[in-house]
Order: sequence, then structure tokens, then C-alpha cells
Amino acid sequence: MASPSPLDRCWTVKDSPGSLPIMPAVRAAVERHWPDTQRAAASVLGDESLTAEIMEGAIEEAVAYLADHSPEDQEDVSAVLSRFCRQEVGRRRKERRSFVFIDYSVAPETSSCCSPISAVDAAIDAERILADAPPKVREALMMRYGSSESWSDVAARTATSPGAIRKKCKRCLDRIRQKLGILGAPQ
Repeated sequence: MASPSPLDRCWTVKDSPGSLPIMPAVRAAVERHWPDTQRAAASVLGDESLTAEIMEGAIEEAVAYLADHSPEDQEDVSAVLSRFCRQEVGRRRKERRSFVFIDYSVAPETSSCCSPISAVDAAIDAERILADAPPKVREALMMRYGSSESWSDVAARTATSPGAIRKKCKRCLDRIRQKLGILGAPQ
């Protein structure tokens, strides 16, 4: 949904009812917030090319919001557009966080019967890796990641609070990542 001209990002709402009186203010707000939206797209989402899509979605929402309110009740157009831009960036960040990309061309499928790593070998490797972990943390990691239990269930079983056991597990996982040389581990 890229706009036809980089200078006119308001084209998506030009035919919307009630948009004509506020279009000059919307155009000024777009030009004012465009650099901020570019920075947010680049730093938060890692892709500056999403700026046009984010801005166009924010423009549509802002114009619809402002059209529903009388001119006396309308907020500052710039503030409304800025709010919708931030919401759109946040929404996209949450969507990206929930996606998990698995490259099956590299990783063997573990559920197949002819997998090179058997369940017994995987259990032995987990035992070896978790050998240095305290017993409660080892149990919590196996419950959370092995059995997919909730943090509250794990906390109840280990007699700690959910926040405390989560933090202990995170620290243990960070130490394991550091030992294995996995990128992104705290130094």
C-alpha cells in the first residue's frame, strides 16, 4: 500500500467523507512526523521501508477519528497522527515478536521417526547441560520448556514466586548460552 508520491502520503483518504477540511492540517502533521516515523521503523522494526505503510495506516485512523468529532472537540491533528503512528509501530512490533521463523532446510525435523537425535540422546544432553544448575532451577526449566507449563504452575511447584523463578531461569539460560558461545548472550 505504498503511496504514489513520497510527497503526498495523504492520497489514501482523499475521498473519505469529512476529510477535506482537515487535509491541510493532516499534510502538515505528516511532514512533521515523517522523520520520527522513519526513525521508529528503522530502530524498533529494523526496516525503514515500512514507514510509508505505517504512516498511511496512521493517516487513515487519524482522519476517521477526527471525522467522528466536531471541529470544537477535535484534538490537535499533529498529536492525533503522532499517537496513531506510535500505536501502529507498537502493533507491528508485537506482531513480529509472535512470529517464529524456523529454517527447516538446516534443522532436522525432531518429530520424524528417523531423526538423527533420539529422545534418549536429547535427554542425556539436557542432563549434561543442566548439571551445574541448582535443583529448583533445573526442575523449573524442565517444567517450563520441557512440559510447557505456565510460570505460575512452575512457581507453585518450586515454592517461589513466578517473577523470581523466571529471573533465575533466565540467568541460568544466559550462563548456558555463554558457555556454548551462542550469540546474544550477555558478556
